Amino acid sequence: MLYLIISIATLLTGCNKIGDEDPKITSGKNIRDAKRPIGASAREILSSSLFESIEVELQYMKGFEPTPELVDNIKLFLEELINKPGGIKVFLSSIEPLKKATYTLQDIREIEDTHRNAYNAGKKLGVYILFLDGYSSEDNNNSTTFALVHRNSSVAMFAKRIRERSDRIGHPPRSLLENTVARHELGHLMGLVNVGSGMQHTHEDPNHAGHCDSRDCLMFWAVESGSIFNLVQEGRIPTLDVNCRKDLKANGGI
Repeated sequence: MLYLIISIATLLTGCNKIGDEDPKITSGKNIRDAKRPIGASAREILSSSLFESIEVELQYMKGFEPTPELVDNIKLFLEELINKPGGIKVFLSSIEPLKKATYTLQDIREIEDTHRNAYNAGKKLGVYILFLDGYSSEDNNNSTTFALVHRNSSVAMFAKRIRERSDRIGHPPRSLLENTVARHELGHLMGLVNVGSGMQHTHEDPNHAGHCDSRDCLMFWAVESGSIFNLVQEGRIPTLDVNCRKDLKANGGI
């Protein structure tokens, strides 16, 4: 399974690959559909052929809730891209903080399997974004992680790291940084770039798999580096370029 991270690595970063996990039914919850590889739900998210509505759960560890703007911004972002005549719902839920210094991928998956509420049901599709109170276990002196996508409908945000890198001199407002990171990760869930939504024109960066080769695009690899600060400090969230938009539309989006 591919999993993708947003990180700072002294202005350089990349994506990693790990092995597929074994999907299981856990504690009476049918989570099989939520344990597929990244991109497996791209068309399900974009089109109305299987799911007519979508529910996005923003689950945070208490004390690390997202900014109020994020709920509305995620809804607006998705409304521009996905075909869901039954509507788009974004809601908050909270869990007790685990107060761990770092979280491994296995930790993140165990938290999700225990606490996630938004699953596919009938014509409703579920997406899950978790806000953690610690750092990634993969961080080191040269690389720190903002977020990662690790399943077909799952995002993990390292909220403590985002707070450290925002709302202070020389850093962007937290709402801008948080929204940029979240939108980039949702782009990966929708199959960008070439990870579930086929390219209508070649635009995948040959040196950074899963990312757009346009420097102005939300899915450009440098959004995952220190260059993200230059963009959000201008007071704007990067947008998807025309090639990324074409890929999404061709896969059922609007």
